[in-house]
Amino acid sequence: MTDPELRDQIRQTFPAVRFDGRVTSCDCAECTDIERELRHRRWDEISVAYLDFTCTPTLFTPGGFQAFLPAYMLRGLDDLSEDSVVAEFTLYILCPPVPEEDDDGNLLSRDVKYLLERVSLMSPAQTQAIRAFLTFVQENACDGEKRFGRFITPGSNISGADSTAP
Repeated sequence: MTDPELRDQIRQTFPAVRFDGRVTSCDCAECTDIERELRHRRWDEISVAYLDFTCTPTLFTPGGFQAFLPAYMLRGLDDLSEDSVVAEFTLYILCPPVPEEDDDGNLLSRDVKYLLERVSLMSPAQTQAIRAFLTFVQENACDGEKRFGRFITPGSNISGADSTAP
C-alpha cells in the first residue's frame, strides 16, 4: 500500500464529524486543556502544532479516541523518521505490550484492556485502517522493523478477533 492509498483509507473509514462527547476522562489540568481544545471539533480541524504538542490520544475516552485517532495517524505518516514523536507514541498506544503475570499468576493487562475499550467502538473497516497504518509504519519508518517489530506482530488483529476471519 502506498502512502496516498493509506491516507485515503484512513480518511474514508474515519469520517470527519464534529465530536460532542467527552474527550478525556478526568478533570486534571492537562485533560481540561485537551477537552477545551477538542470538544465540538472534527479530527481534521486539529492543527499540526497541537498534534505535535500532545503527541498521542492516550488520555482520551473511547469515543474521543475513535473521533481523533485519524488525526494522529495521518500526522504520524508525515514524518516516519527516528525523531517522529507522534508516529512513535501513536504506535505505542495501538500496540500495548504483551501482558505479563504478576506474583499471583494474574495477567497484568491494563494496557490491553485500555486499547480494547477504545477499539470496541470501531467498525471493522476502521480496525483494518489501523492495521494498515501499523504495517505501513513498520515497513516504511526509519529502522521500522528494528524500532517497532516487537510491537507489531504480522497477522495480529487489534480487535482481538481471529486475524484469519474475513
